[in-house]
Amino acid sequence: MNNLGHRQSDLVKADQFPLLDHIGSGILAINRDGTIVLWNNNMEQWTKRPRQQVLNKNLFELFPNTAADVFKLRIDQVLKGGAPVIFSAQLHHHLIACPLAHGEFRAQLVTVSWLQEQRIALFTIQDQTEQLRLIEQYKTSAQLLKSELDQRLDLEKKNMQLAAAIDQAGEAVIITDVHGQIEYTNQTFTDQTGWDTDEIRGRVFYETLFEGSTDGFSQQLKLSLEAEEAWVDRHDIVRKNGTGFIASVSIAPIRNVEGDVTHHIIIQEDISQQVSLEEKMRNTQKQEALITLIGGIAHDFNNLLAGLVGQIYLASREVAHLPKTAERMKKVQATTQEASEIVAQLLTFARQGEHHAKEFSLKPFINEFVKLAQHSVPENIRFTSSFEPGAVNFRGDAGQLQQSLLNIIHNAVEACKEIDAAHIEIKLTPFNSSEHNDLLKKYPVLRHGNFAHVLIRDNGKGMPESMLDRIFDPFFTTKQLGSGLGLAMVMGCIRNHHGIIDVESRLGRGSCFHLFLPVLMPEKTAAIAHDQQSNRSANILLVDDDNRVLEPTKELLECMGHHVTLATDGRAACEIFEGKYDHWDILITDIVMPHMDGVAASKQMRKLRPDLPVIYATGYDQSLVTEETRNLDNTILISKPFNPDDLDGLIGRMVK
Repeated sequence: MNNLGHRQSDLVKADQFPLLDHIGSGILAINRDGTIVLWNNNMEQWTKRPRQQVLNKNLFELFPNTAADVFKLRIDQVLKGGAPVIFSAQLHHHLIACPLAHGEFRAQLVTVSWLQEQRIALFTIQDQTEQLRLIEQYKTSAQLLKSELDQRLDLEKKNMQLAAAIDQAGEAVIITDVHGQIEYTNQTFTDQTGWDTDEIRGRVFYETLFEGSTDGFSQQLKLSLEAEEAWVDRHDIVRKNGTGFIASVSIAPIRNVEGDVTHHIIIQEDISQQVSLEEKMRNTQKQEALITLIGGIAHDFNNLLAGLVGQIYLASREVAHLPKTAERMKKVQATTQEASEIVAQLLTFARQGEHHAKEFSLKPFINEFVKLAQHSVPENIRFTSSFEPGAVNFRGDAGQLQQSLLNIIHNAVEACKEIDAAHIEIKLTPFNSSEHNDLLKKYPVLRHGNFAHVLIRDNGKGMPESMLDRIFDPFFTTKQLGSGLGLAMVMGCIRNHHGIIDVESRLGRGSCFHLFLPVLMPEKTAAIAHDQQSNRSANILLVDDDNRVLEPTKELLECMGHHVTLATDGRAACEIFEGKYDHWDILITDIVMPHMDGVAASKQMRKLRPDLPVIYATGYDQSLVTEETRNLDNTILISKPFNPDDLDGLIGRMVK
């Protein structure tokens, strides 16, 4: 009696929704126990189960598919009062199996919602079987139509849709008859040449379009067309106004179903920009090859000069009692120094580097730059500067650095043109690592060295984040008349000065350029200027693979009172060093050598003697090797040929 009363009560709850039997969707509802309390007519018809058989039954037991994790976990969230969930036919197939006559199942879009007042979860099931069938039919029909269009190349059979597609192509499309007379051109052809289809129809294309075509060329192309052969080449195309451009042209015959040629199709692509880029790429490759060649020549030449300087130094000591000869030796030494400077200039020219490097103080330099830049900043833009106290010395090309800063200021002015209360600021401060933890992670080299921080900030229109990675690329510009080289030159200048440049910007919030320039410490400058010889005799391990450098350097070091042992490569030097590693006061080594280079050899030696002083002597441009040696403590890099007195001063400073 109680069970019957319970079922009748449930049926009464189901009858609270009589209108649900008249809608096109399947409707069912369950309580929080999973018991089915509502089952409309569509559900009866789709599942072939009358409601008397399913009411008061557990949904997850009656339809085991619903108990799968992909469904059950999300339904449980709804039963707990969560947001509605949707199960699509494409992703979840059928939630409740509703078989069709041919054995398949209805495709269902199921929405499960929690009805708070009734405290039931309502399932709304839309039958999408027919919709999906129509979609599949549409896809199949579309694929068949596409295949048919791809196979139909005959001009008479092309419909308006295919003609419109050709009109949107990025290449010019020309269709001629078998004799080469133009019958059709697309819109891109008009954009490229200025000729409308009506103006050029009936003209022979190679007599009209191919610039500078000779009778021999025209005859050759005509024979190719008559032979029904494809033709591909680059050629100069003449526009209607008489100007020309380079195009990639391909010509192919169009055959009908019987295999006879009825027309020719010509695809014409304007490759002027590509050709220009190829030429620039070839020039770049030539420059890179030139740089490599110059680097090798400079290395060998500097080695020769290093040996020559050593010999001159020794000879000068021997002829000190002969005034005229000593004077001539000084002139030879000066000439050798000039030759060394010529090699350095050749290197910097090839690398577009420091043409006129000299040491100067950054504070007065920036101060003068501000006065210069003010002339290029409009009066409606506030331009301010600030400097922290302290002298900061920098070695580089002041002209290049000034031009780079001006390029940044010009960009800032462009960004501020339409901004109210526009402001551009330039600051010079020593680099403070505690204020730039993010930059230390991005540029770890900032931890090792002393840098001045030049900041240029504006409150202009800014740049999107997607643009920041490209602003230093050559030829990239956002200006209609810009060359795209300004910031690329800035990047080249800063890198050539062994500095770092970083940019922060947000659209509508302005931009901030950070320049970190390596500065010379006062004690380092004083040490380089030191010209007094060391009073202490040092035990030196001298390593170089060139005997023209090795022997005279050994002799001049011995003349200075030092004890020198020779090695001709890094591996041999390590073997000598390991035999008596406490004996050596300093290592002087070339960097590039066979078997083992100088850096690898010094690192291996420092495993036994971490405090071993090292002087690297290189015949290459220092900017190519500085990064590899910068992080090593108690280390100095010098260029060949070196001044003997300067070398002796360095030894005295490093050997305590």
